[in-house]
Amino acid sequence: MDANSITAISATVIAVASLVVSITEARANRRHNFQSVRPLLSLDCLRSDGGLTGIRIRNAGLGPAVIRAATLYLDDEEVGLWEKAVVDPLRGTFAVWPNFTSLRRGRPIPVGQELMILAVEDYDPARDGEFWVAVTERIRIRVQYESIYGNEQHQAWFEGSPRYKIELFDQGRGDAGSGSSSHERAARHERVPSTRRRRPQATQTRGRIRRPRGSTR
Repeated sequence: MDANSITAISATVIAVASLVVSITEARANRRHNFQSVRPLLSLDCLRSDGGLTGIRIRNAGLGPAVIRAATLYLDDEEVGLWEKAVVDPLRGTFAVWPNFTSLRRGRPIPVGQELMILAVEDYDPARDGEFWVAVTERIRIRVQYESIYGNEQHQAWFEGSPRYKIELFDQGRGDAGSGSSSHERAARHERVPSTRRRRPQATQTRGRIRRPRGSTR
C-alpha cells in the first residue's frame, strides 16, 4: 500500500467521523430545542368564599402550549369537546350562570398564563353548592396539547378535588384485621367522609344535559 492510498483512506475515515459527529450534534441540538420550549399544562380547582371559584388551567412549562383537543366528561360519560355549545346546557343547571372559556383547537396558552375555564365570580356556599359539587365530583376534562414544534401528544387531566376521592380498598373486607396491608389501612384512615347529602344528578338525553325532576334551580 503506497502513501497515496493511505492518505485517501485516512481522509475517508476522517470525513465519515466528521459526518457522524455532525449528525449526533444535530440530534442533540434538536432534542434540546424541543425540551427548551416544552409546555406543561395542569388543571385544578380553587374555591374562595365571596370570590372567584371554579376550574383553572395553567401553563407551568418552558414554552407555549397549543391545544389539540379538550374533552368534557360528566359523571364518567363523554359529553363532547370543551366548547360553548357543549358546555352551555351544563352551565344552565346552576343557580348562577358561570363564566366559561373555550379551549378550541389551535389555541395557544403562553408560559405562565392561568385561565379560569369555568367559574363563578362571587361564590356563595348556600347558592353555589351544586356548582362546587359538579366541579369536585362530576366534571372531568382531558386536554391534549403540543408545543410550537407540533406532532406531539401531551395531555393533562382535570379530575376534580382529591379531597372527594375515595380509593376502594374493600377487597379484603370480611377478613381478619391482620389480613390488610399497612398501605390499605393507612389509605382507609386518610379518607375524608362526606357529610353532604347526595344531590340528584343531571342526565344527558340526545346531547342535552337535563336537571332531574324535583330538583330546584
